[in-house]
Amino acid sequence: MRRVAVRRVNEWDGPSMLKIYTPYTGTPAAPEASPPDLQDYVQRIDQYTYGLGWLLCEIDYQTAGFCHLSEDPGDPEDLFSVEFRLYVKQGLLRRGVGAALWSLMRDMMEMGNRRRVLVRVHPENQEALGFFAAMGFVPLEGEPPAEPEKRWLVYHLKPWDPEAPKPTKPYLVEADDYEAAREHAATLVNTQGL
Repeated sequence: MRRVAVRRVNEWDGPSMLKIYTPYTGTPAAPEASPPDLQDYVQRIDQYTYGLGWLLCEIDYQTAGFCHLSEDPGDPEDLFSVEFRLYVKQGLLRRGVGAALWSLMRDMMEMGNRRRVLVRVHPENQEALGFFAAMGFVPLEGEPPAEPEKRWLVYHLKPWDPEAPKPTKPYLVEADDYEAAREHAATLVNTQGL
């Protein structure tokens, strides 16, 4: 039986994550035309992991995909609204890796009292549009915050404390809640036939 883990990222994951991200660069699926160098990528992970969150999915200790949050491009000062990005290793699409990563990230955002999450998808990327629709995202109403040529989708979260004055950082959510959500996310990955 294959071992599946969905967990928080650390800087040592940078090389394996960059290998997954590199084929996406220069395509409509990534914001960059070419891959960053490893040192820059690790610094990016260090900068955002604590405050916003990066997650990784592993199958038998090999990175299968990852996701991360960044500031809402329409209102970077709004800590309750974030943008979500997801990358799955080529050859592992449609195996639940993306669903597992989204499940844990959504749960952590709701535990942390965030209120909405955005994604931007190139209109030609029908697979991504279908995935996010299946996860419950709907078209964003009004003017897009950036890149109007892309489709903007939104997911309205259910914060555990809707009146919280600020969100709780991912590393500060209760350990028991995080572990339960992590274990559930791992069950969403289909390893049959790998």
